Amino acid sequence: MRRPAMGILPQESAGRLARLKLCMVGDEGVGKTSLIRRYVYSIYDEAYIRTVGTMVSKRDIELPEIGYQASLIIWDIMGRKDFMDLFKEAYFKHVRGVLAVFDITRPKTLDSLKEWIGGIKSSVGEVPTFILANKQDIRPEDGLSDSDIERVCSTYACPWRKTSAKTGENVEQAFRDLAVHMIRAR
Repeated sequence: MRRPAMGILPQESAGRLARLKLCMVGDEGVGKTSLIRRYVYSIYDEAYIRTVGTMVSKRDIELPEIGYQASLIIWDIMGRKDFMDLFKEAYFKHVRGVLAVFDITRPKTLDSLKEWIGGIKSSVGEVPTFILANKQDIRPEDGLSDSDIERVCSTYACPWRKTSAKTGENVEQAFRDLAVHMIRAR
């Protein structure tokens, strides 16, 4: 079967359509934009791409396991908490799910998730939130262990997984799993 063009849902598909807004949050340089580029466009660029304000991307996917098609509207939020504090009401309005990203090579970025996740919860309440331990491909000697990550993530009651925007490891599955949770939480 031929795959539909990027962004186009096939006409013959059965199932219901869900339009879902999700936000990517986390400190600067954790790889939010790279994860989106890998997921939406199947590309990776070594160059650091700083997000100024917000970047919005879209990808349509089939979720036959739950009988839905999903149109994911992905908001990439600038990685500065002071910026989030100023505009969180506008950015998080109608958010149905969150991918909170930290850099596995920089432990401080995991600790920062408390403010990012707290900012979302104070704006929109409880929404499905997954935590992504990005840059798994680097595997630093002094990086975070799985037990360190598990300890912090358990305080948020959020599932987590290791990802790599560079290799694509777990990127597709992270977005798909979140989409399923977002639909089930509606």
